[in-house]
Amino acid sequence: MHSVWLQVLKPTVILGVLMANVALPKFPVAAPEQNQATVAVPKVETLAELYRLRDRLGVELSHYPTVMVATRSGVEPPPADVLTQLGIVNYRLQQEETARQLQQRAEQAAAAAIALGNPASLPVKDLATAYTLWDKAVAALNQIPPNTFGEVQATAQKQQYEHQQAIAAYHYDTARSAFLKPIVEQTSLASRVRLTVCSLQRECRRWQGNRPPASPASLIKVPVAIALMTKLHQEGTAPSTAIWVSPSNWTEDAGSTWVRTTYPLEQIMADMISASGNIATNQLIDYIGWDDINQSLRSRGYQATRVTKKLVGEATYPANAGSAPNAITTDELTDMMVAIYNREFSGADLIEAALADQRDRNLGHAAVSPPTDWLGEKTGRNSKVLGTTTAVGVGNQRYIITATLDHSTNEAAMQAIIAGVIQHLLTHNGFEHEAARAEDTAL
Repeated sequence: MHSVWLQVLKPTVILGVLMANVALPKFPVAAPEQNQATVAVPKVETLAELYRLRDRLGVELSHYPTVMVATRSGVEPPPADVLTQLGIVNYRLQQEETARQLQQRAEQAAAAAIALGNPASLPVKDLATAYTLWDKAVAALNQIPPNTFGEVQATAQKQQYEHQQAIAAYHYDTARSAFLKPIVEQTSLASRVRLTVCSLQRECRRWQGNRPPASPASLIKVPVAIALMTKLHQEGTAPSTAIWVSPSNWTEDAGSTWVRTTYPLEQIMADMISASGNIATNQLIDYIGWDDINQSLRSRGYQATRVTKKLVGEATYPANAGSAPNAITTDELTDMMVAIYNREFSGADLIEAALADQRDRNLGHAAVSPPTDWLGEKTGRNSKVLGTTTAVGVGNQRYIITATLDHSTNEAAMQAIIAGVIQHLLTHNGFEHEAARAEDTAL
């Protein structure tokens, strides 16, 4: 009878037996308890090795008599360590099976998204499907249990899938941006306009948002501020730390930062943003360093933006002025503003406060009226471009509207663009109630 019972109790289900007051869980296997951490489990490198370990432990347990009544005397129970090892191994196998199923689900969703074709040429309906599929693929990989054999592969796949997800999202958003066309065309300057509108959840609409304007002008001061705060956080430097402003950074300026004077870093940054101070900007570029500024921006995913030239007033060039023109896009600048208003990095609150203190209020601020709230702004203007990135509150949502106009000083046109976007957000409850179908061709 004893031998027959051992045949019935296979190693994979032996967890239901009570032995010597040691109770093991039934499937689904619970996570190992903390007091099991002292039990050594042989290290395995592959799933096949893990299955062989489970089978070996089962065979080892089969050498001990099985006791149905815990109080029965005269029978030696199996070692508790072996039972605990088997419990841990079975739990790990369950985790591995979960990982395998999730990875398979992710790969199937990715394959279906790829089969739809190039996102750049897909109609809106297919773009929505592609974005949803990539979202499902990434979500499945995010659920893969840690320390499983597929974790390394899943991490690599996740990076690839998130990149494809971002591409699909970009084209999907752009394809739903048709409402911007009449807004920019009313200016009769549509080809010169760059426009990006994003919620703080990073749902965006755009018109030529990935094309750099003729010049960033003073809009380039936003990425300089972000690079400054990144440096201070990484080095553990307080924003209140004072630095001396070198006379070599002097140029004609509307700001309140003077050379040969010491100021706290946060005050120099605020003057750069709110008063658009050129001396402040030039000093901060020296403080951070060209390479560190651009590396900081690249690490945040901004590939089009570069800071390679200091700011010049009417005629005076500062020392170490740089050579290549600065560059930015409304897409990237808008995302920077989203990061600021989401407080996604240390010091973002200081930049936000400076934006709210903007002195030039003839562009975005002039286009905002109740019930919309103006939250803050950075403007830029020179002989090549007129531009603004403006934060607004519409209902219970906040949005960033970034617009530039090449080779124009037409403030009324800029105001009309900002006002037109705000009116659309008000009428359609933000992006929530837009028409279900947009133009199939991305703008």
